[in-house]
Amino acid sequence: MNKKIVLAAILTIIAFGVGISISQSITVQEKYSKVFHLDATFYADKKYVEIAFSDESQKTNNAVLEILGMEKSFQRTFDGASFKITVPFDDEPQYGWKTMPVTVVADHAEFGKIGIKTDIHAEGKESGIIFTEL
Repeated sequence: MNKKIVLAAILTIIAFGVGISISQSITVQEKYSKVFHLDATFYADKKYVEIAFSDESQKTNNAVLEILGMEKSFQRTFDGASFKITVPFDDEPQYGWKTMPVTVVADHAEFGKIGIKTDIHAEGKESGIIFTEL
């Protein structure tokens, strides 16, 4: 009988923890989606990916861009609240763009360091953005 009560208590605590975590994650997404924008579009005819970042509040001091999964590491640091860059790519990777996420770490005067992640997508399509407080 005691084992059942202990097990029920543990499961209740885990359920509350997961619920709080999900709630906080949704709040973070909503808060930052109105401030930060990140897009990575592949233009097959031009053979490059255009990456654009902007901060509507204009309070980003600098942003570090990284494209993960590339054969040769790609990382750039930009000063200010926005940037646009093109990166040459011959074609979509064999296993798709999900294998090469684009990340930005923004150093924001009000929010501190914010992680922003998206996937490269084909022209005319969209990808979601994930935000994390670092």
